[in-house]
Amino acid sequence: MGRPVDPDTWIPPALPASPGPEAIRGTLHGSRLYDQPEHAAFAARVRTFCAPGPPFAMEIGVDRGYRLLAHARRWPETRWLGVEVRRTVLAAAEAAPDNALLLRADARAVLACLVPEGRLSRVDILFPTPSTDPRHLLLTPALARLLATRLTAAGVVHLASDVPGMIGLVEAAFAGWPAAPEPPSGPVRSRREKVCEREGRRVWRWTFGRPAASEPTPPGSGQPGGP
Repeated sequence: MGRPVDPDTWIPPALPASPGPEAIRGTLHGSRLYDQPEHAAFAARVRTFCAPGPPFAMEIGVDRGYRLLAHARRWPETRWLGVEVRRTVLAAAEAAPDNALLLRADARAVLACLVPEGRLSRVDILFPTPSTDPRHLLLTPALARLLATRLTAAGVVHLASDVPGMIGLVEAAFAGWPAAPEPPSGPVRSRREKVCEREGRRVWRWTFGRPAASEPTPPGSGQPGGP
């Protein structure tokens, strides 16, 4: 994910030209990973979990997955998909209940290739890691356009960061998205959120609804009962 940076002085790198949806760039080979036969079983498993049915939520960058697993147990009527590029997620994946699936993968490729359009009721992107490598920069207009096609009509994207340099990225990526109420969250917090509380760091939060210009939601995509 690039060399470590000082979150308080980090300046986002310039973005490269946006690739088409058939060539999502990023960690773990991007979207081309799922074109490879050896990953067919993984892709089929994720597509089955994401199939139309119960309300569906996704957390991008779950680290060790404690928060997502707590949400899955608190709201069992919702399916919870957690995606993390670091190996920290693997231990939590083994402890996931049936309504949760935690993956070591690039969320952009998973969204583009494995999550159906109009399926997501909620997406949480909490404390994304600042990077000096533009290939690893998550909060981009390309990601926002992709999320808009994956959300239900009432779906929301909730973001949080303690990095001042993320403010401009969020405002640029989600320009034109309407503000929405923050979705509920249980008492279990992420490791970064605990660090921010302990050190008294300021945290910026945003919640956006799907922009009106997005494609209509297909049938069979419910809304979460709790979140």
